[in-house]
Amino acid sequence: MLIREFLASDIQGVKEFTDFAVGLGYYSVEELAENQKKSVAKDGSVCSFILVDEDTDKVMGLRLAFPPGNWDHGKGGQLRPDLWPTPLKDTAYFQSLFVSPSLQGQGWGPKLAEKSLEVFKKLGAKAVVAHCWKESPNNSSLRYLKNMGFKEITEHKDYWVNVNYICTRDGYPCHCTAIEMFLPL
Repeated sequence: MLIREFLASDIQGVKEFTDFAVGLGYYSVEELAENQKKSVAKDGSVCSFILVDEDTDKVMGLRLAFPPGNWDHGKGGQLRPDLWPTPLKDTAYFQSLFVSPSLQGQGWGPKLAEKSLEVFKKLGAKAVVAHCWKESPNNSSLRYLKNMGFKEITEHKDYWVNVNYICTRDGYPCHCTAIEMFLPL
């Protein structure tokens, strides 16, 4: 497996991966293109990374991450910057982390996140915000972020209800809850 920057040339492979791993239509090609651009900082640093099978060049994981100044809401749109200790303009964002089910539990998620955190620190970000999936299997999303040092800020019920996709947990519309989390850098 190889971790590398998420480039515009990877969009189709990432789309196929997210349709399989997250749910059909969670990301459109257009939204992935927009998010890939948002993941590039003003100095050209790329903050998002993919996990690729070196033999097949198939995408097996994604850490979608945005530097400060390139984002103003998460996928679900609900955000509580009034509860953070840093302003939005100084705060980076972890949009999505997905790892192929066949590779889960092997440490690839934290490795992808660490690559993004390295870039955020280099850029001078003061913190990172994320929305974890409360209903994730075995509470893996919350445990993963807590293990990285993230603290819970608030919950957003029906966070993804307006996202037009078929949730792997409860179909359409998605009624899952997001926990907004914060990590000082």
